[in-house]
Amino acid sequence: MADSAVWAYAQLDDPDDRLTRIQGLRVELRDAFDPLMRCVRVIVLEGPAPAAEAAKGVQRTAAEACRALWRVTEGDPGARERFDEDHRAFRHRLEEFIEAARTAMIAS
Repeated sequence: MADSAVWAYAQLDDPDDRLTRIQGLRVELRDAFDPLMRCVRVIVLEGPAPAAEAAKGVQRTAAEACRALWRVTEGDPGARERFDEDHRAFRHRLEEFIEAARTAMIAS
């Protein structure tokens, strides 16, 4: 979903069309990630320490990526590069979280 949305965004020449598309993309991403983030919040509250710490990293980097995407919609200089960096950090933290959760499941 995200790759095709980014491609569609890149094809838009009109700044207003780009703004409309990126705002729509933010809503789509929020809706798509909401179930994951609910689970992450539960793990932060109830999970074993390593998984809870990894979940906090997911929360933090997700918030940073969301803020960066908002800055893209505001037209801030360098916002796209910042979003790319924050998105990579989120993906890395998500992988760490998955591994920590897997380890916790195996240990239980």
